[in-house]
Amino acid sequence: MVLSSQSIRSDGRRMMSSDGRRIRRRGWKLFAFLGLVIVFGWLGWRFLGSQPEIPASEIRVVNPADSVSMPATNPVEEISVATIEPAKNVQAMAPRVLGDTNTNQTPPTSGASQSTETINAPVNTPQEMAAMNSTLQEALAQIDTDPVGARDALTRILEGSATASEDRLTAYEAINKVNAVLTFSDRVLANDPYAQRYTVKEGDSLSNIRRSLNLDCEWRFIQRINHLPTERSIRVGQVLKTPTSVFHAEVRKGEFRLNIFEGDGPKRVMVASYPISLGEFNSTPTGSFAIRPRSKLIDPEWRNPRTGQHFDSNDPANPIGEHWIGLKGIEPHNKDFSGYGIHGTIDATSIGKQASMGCIRMLPQNIEVVYELLSEPN
Repeated sequence: MVLSSQSIRSDGRRMMSSDGRRIRRRGWKLFAFLGLVIVFGWLGWRFLGSQPEIPASEIRVVNPADSVSMPATNPVEEISVATIEPAKNVQAMAPRVLGDTNTNQTPPTSGASQSTETINAPVNTPQEMAAMNSTLQEALAQIDTDPVGARDALTRILEGSATASEDRLTAYEAINKVNAVLTFSDRVLANDPYAQRYTVKEGDSLSNIRRSLNLDCEWRFIQRINHLPTERSIRVGQVLKTPTSVFHAEVRKGEFRLNIFEGDGPKRVMVASYPISLGEFNSTPTGSFAIRPRSKLIDPEWRNPRTGQHFDSNDPANPIGEHWIGLKGIEPHNKDFSGYGIHGTIDATSIGKQASMGCIRMLPQNIEVVYELLSEPN
């Protein structure tokens, strides 16, 4: 029941109560409040919720013969980045992310435009394109007769950006094919400067072989290329193949590729190339990075920074997969970036897209190899 003093009448211009008092319209305030909630909620999700995918700090290591279990630390302290001077081999071992574009390829359609830190490919004349194609064909023809020479030629082609996108894809496939023998088999070619033989001695293990030869890779990589069933499957007098130089990675954002090189300087060679996924809204930073100490994890647990959902280390639904390699910027413009890394994924459909929270995603079989190749700076 409505009291007479609460009844509503109109004078044609505004609503009035029966006692003549004006009834104020408050609806617009409610709509304004809701609008602010929506705006600030979106901003919070975009800039706070889209933190990089750093895993929990507890370390669980499979086959820990060559590792030390580290105590859990505060993740925020762990990912803090201070100004550092690159050590002697940091540049060689540091992953590098290039915001490069190729004038002959279609840029990604999702997310923001590519970074302004770009390597712009020159505009090539038809004669130059023909010469590049001829060089590629010569390199492809060398694979069976001179794989070491073919790898050198393919590396020089892929280091540049002048080749058409379809030819670059052919070159990437070829570099993986030739390195299936040169890098990832137990064969050692006489003219290959990046492979050597080691004869197993009494008391040897893969771990101490790696240390005695000062190899900048995991002992698991020695196990891989020599096709050993376990790390203990060696015997005195056995001849093993080992690498001779440091491995480092280069990410080409415009191509969604992570390329692994062995060696440094103008004679370095590409030993593998893998498709990747990058950060949504072009959020993967560019520049040179080193591997953050004690950040290489196998089967890490993880908490989604957006939703708070926690995934145990043995959870097959863990979105970051079974390998994590933490990164820290070593240049003035990226030294304060924290929490970024290279990791696996359970979503194969995200590869080749801008889909992560800024990290570099890889297929499980590929990140496993990269984990074995990239080492922490001394």
